[in-house]
Amino acid sequence: MRVRGGLVYTPSGPIEADVIVIGEKISGLVSRAERTGAREEIDATGKVVIPGLVDLHAHTRTPGYEQKEDFFTASQAAAHGGITSFVDMPNVEPPTDTVALLEQKRKIAERDSLVDWGHFAAGTKVEEIAGLAKAGATGYKIFQVSGAYPHDPRLAMNDDDKLYASFEAIAKTGLPCVVHPFNQALFELFSERAFAAGKPHDHVTFAEVYTTDVIWRSAVETLLELQRETGVRLHVVHTHSGGSLKILKRAKAAGQRVTAAIDPKYYHLTMKDLHEQGPRICPGGPVTEDPERMRTIWESFADDTLDVIDADHAPHTLEELDKQRTDAWTAAMGNPQYDYLLSVVLTDVHHGKMSLENAIRVLCENPARVIGRYPQKGALLPDSDADLVVVDLDREVIPSDAATYTKTHWTPYRGWRLRGGPVLTMLRGQVIARDGKVVGQRGYGRYLAGVPQEPVPLEGFRSPGLAFRPRTAAR
Repeated sequence: MRVRGGLVYTPSGPIEADVIVIGEKISGLVSRAERTGAREEIDATGKVVIPGLVDLHAHTRTPGYEQKEDFFTASQAAAHGGITSFVDMPNVEPPTDTVALLEQKRKIAERDSLVDWGHFAAGTKVEEIAGLAKAGATGYKIFQVSGAYPHDPRLAMNDDDKLYASFEAIAKTGLPCVVHPFNQALFELFSERAFAAGKPHDHVTFAEVYTTDVIWRSAVETLLELQRETGVRLHVVHTHSGGSLKILKRAKAAGQRVTAAIDPKYYHLTMKDLHEQGPRICPGGPVTEDPERMRTIWESFADDTLDVIDADHAPHTLEELDKQRTDAWTAAMGNPQYDYLLSVVLTDVHHGKMSLENAIRVLCENPARVIGRYPQKGALLPDSDADLVVVDLDREVIPSDAATYTKTHWTPYRGWRLRGGPVLTMLRGQVIARDGKVVGQRGYGRYLAGVPQEPVPLEGFRSPGLAFRPRTAAR
């Protein structure tokens, strides 16, 4: 197969070339004039060709919450949005905290997923960590936040001694440890103060309290201290706090091997959206009201403090979310992201907020590095998996609930005018979405088992947390 006529974005920059695909792999990049005898051609004239997106923050809700999402519908939404690989989370029922439960989840996904996928198992049971690594866990996830689903108290860990013990055990595996940072005690204090001041227990109050900067930055400060002591491969998510980003920038400047991710709802959704669309938007809204915080976020993309944009694809039914209007503290929270994640980021590129090269790094290359799969994933190079997206940068995209593939069939971006979107998604040489229609085969997805990694010298890496390689056999 030959993908002809597009501007191809390689790790060294964009080139005018055609992509040759043989089987599941990229065979080479050739000049437009070179003849190859390809039996099938895809016309990408006037468009750009980028690697398939690798997302490290999926909530497939399976098993236990299939009314919200499942592996088939999540992977359809992913393919629709240009995402060819994702890693999902352990806050399901029951939580993925044993080898038996990981194997159960794999069987479900192997049957249903049409994109490649991995799983971050719970990192809360120290006695299970080594076994989960041997069983193929892609990495581990720890929540510091606790409360109503999706913040399952069984997966929450706030005590420093317990975090330290888990970090020690995870560090031995060489796999990444993803942490949702949160100072639960401060959140509860600020919540009580808001109620005492007469504020309602609704989604607006919750979003305001939940995104309070010190709740996040104080947690990140502690996590960095524990990482420094244990050497765990720490990957911090939800880093929308200006204070957190400044702390992370200093840590990276000192050579600390950590990575950081942010999800678009925090720095795109506004208080206007929150008031007009209600619980669909929560906890989005307050962050965009703070100019200094927003300036720090955009600077953090430019200076590599932020390594990854992840989706936090978190579907709930609208009926479940509606409880936020009366008691957001005991209601579900989150929103689907996969159908329009790429278009949201491409719109930022269109408006000059980041370059397309930087967008590719944080959506494709760096996530693949975090899970040890680069350049198999996240790159358009000879011998990389033939995972690619043909993108029309000039295409106007107007999101609608009806056009989504996520099982809950809604999007927080409905009615927005976005610029740029995928017109074709390919996974390992197979077209899985074309012109807005998913055509991939259920069960085509392949599991991405964990790749133990070891540190290498920092020279040549944009971020210390990415300076790793697969462990050698001697280790």
